[in-house]
Amino acid sequence: MADTLVMNYLLRQVKNQRSSVYGRWFAYVDKTGNITTRGLAEYLIRLGVTLDRSDLEKIIVKLAQAVPEIVAQGYGLKIPGLGIFYATIKNVKGGAENPGKFSISSNVAGVKFKFRPDSSDLDDLTSKSFGKRCTFGNGVYVTAKGNKAPRYPIAGYEEEEP
Repeated sequence: MADTLVMNYLLRQVKNQRSSVYGRWFAYVDKTGNITTRGLAEYLIRLGVTLDRSDLEKIIVKLAQAVPEIVAQGYGLKIPGLGIFYATIKNVKGGAENPGKFSISSNVAGVKFKFRPDSSDLDDLTSKSFGKRCTFGNGVYVTAKGNKAPRYPIAGYEEEEP
């Protein structure tokens, strides 16, 4: 099995008073932001890719352009070790009585762009396998939403007296 991945998390309290879980706390991935094309290129270089950053950026940009174009043509795009990108059509419930009564505007709710992770033995990225590779790192709790919300260590949490 591949290296263990460490995932930090945060706890957030449900504040919707109409919710059946109002006041309860739930764990969420501690999302720290997004990585740009340049950041991905630099990360790949740190992993040992021998192309320079500008060449890698060009490849990544072209890949990002090519994937949706290929998928829109009805192809699934399989990248071994990563997974397959594909499209599905979201149909309106009930469908059409017959082909003559079918119309895109009445019977199609939209198109979805999907990804299914590689599930081969060597490169299993399915949710179950990915979850087995992850261990939880630092945990914090927040009392407000947003990137600038203060973060407090869970170990320091003391319940307020009623």
